[in-house]
Amino acid sequence: MAAVPPPPSDFPPAAPRGRPWRVIAVALFAVALVLAGIAAYLYVTNRIEPSSWALAATQVTDLHARGLDGTGVRVCIVDTGVDLSHPELQGVRLIAWHDFTRSSSPATPYDDAGHGTAMAGIIFAQGTLRGVAPKAGLIAVKAITASGTGSDKAIADAIDFCLAPNGDVSLEADVVSLSLGGSNHAFLGSQTASATIRALGDGVYVVAAAGNDGGPGDDGDVESPASEPGVIAVGAVDRQGVIASFSSIGSTTWGLPPGARTDPDRKPEVVAPGVVIAAPLNGGRYDYVSGTSPAAALMSGIVALVLQDHPGYVRNSSALPAFKAALMESAIPEDGQQLPHDQHYGYGLVQAASWHDRL
Repeated sequence: MAAVPPPPSDFPPAAPRGRPWRVIAVALFAVALVLAGIAAYLYVTNRIEPSSWALAATQVTDLHARGLDGTGVRVCIVDTGVDLSHPELQGVRLIAWHDFTRSSSPATPYDDAGHGTAMAGIIFAQGTLRGVAPKAGLIAVKAITASGTGSDKAIADAIDFCLAPNGDVSLEADVVSLSLGGSNHAFLGSQTASATIRALGDGVYVVAAAGNDGGPGDDGDVESPASEPGVIAVGAVDRQGVIASFSSIGSTTWGLPPGARTDPDRKPEVVAPGVVIAAPLNGGRYDYVSGTSPAAALMSGIVALVLQDHPGYVRNSSALPAFKAALMESAIPEDGQQLPHDQHYGYGLVQAASWHDRL
């Protein structure tokens, strides 16, 4: 198989230093995302190798062996849309769809970038690839354009749609999966952050990518809305369990004036495989994607599996602290990780079966 190129970033570079007005403008008006893997399609439709190692490393394989597949749980993906004509996704149970990038939403789901289809495949794939929670119900919401950007309002509206698809509260998502992020300025606030807080208040579990500005240019915290208390922020590790160089670190403080983050809400909460993950793309293609985006999608599927067997935690906001505490206690530390929490690894690598059994 051809060598896989270095993983591209899911997120744009940090705003230049010394230009605070640009930082504020980004925080108030836009949440941006760069598509994982789009710059280097491998066109290996017939040669894709499933990332079974990622499912084994996170104990997803163990829960699959117990018969868990996400049945009865609803997952809302806010992204670039989804191509349900892909062979991996033709069996997906679509609950609702909406496009907030246009004045009028097309009736049929589509994806003009491929990122949303890749994230959906990680959760729902039912062909050559094995999704984490393939029998969960999908609510697909497009808030990111083909250029990889989405306005603060569009993303906030998309999250609100997850809470009442097509105005029907009975179809509310159990999990909202956000493989996106933007500048984190808690003291300014944003519509996206407000919508995220509404979702948490409804007892909906929100999983978000930690961000991909790791390394020398790291701004010192996970991206928004992963930075919000209650949200499960997910960093990325490779096949050896080593933190990805691009995975954003988390700050020990939050807000203005700064207050200390405490367990189980220190950021990021966990890490999951996010380097060279096999995924479907729009147009029937496949590729390997890297970033905290696929790590967050994988984590969203794990939440769906855990909720399938623990209905008492479904849309129960009072259960959120216990739910996250069990996640914290069950995650396993990687070599060299600071305990009990590490600014790169969080509480450790998510362990689906151990988490499930602690609840």
